[in-house]
Amino acid sequence: MVTYKVIGDCKGVCTYGIIAVDSDRVLDEIKDISVNKNAVEELAWLMNREQLSLIHFRDAVEDFLVREY
Repeated sequence: MVTYKVIGDCKGVCTYGIIAVDSDRVLDEIKDISVNKNAVEELAWLMNREQLSLIHFRDAVEDFLVREY
């Protein structure tokens, strides 16, 4: 089962992304989604709650960015 987790990168400005993992294997990763950690955590939570298929991962992040910005 795919699980989505928030990742952070604080080189200068802190930005947050999401990785898709199955067990401990990283399947996909999108870095620098937002500087708003709470928003990225909520997105990952929704993806996990709805058991989002990996094929929709990038589309869901794109929809989030369109809504957020």
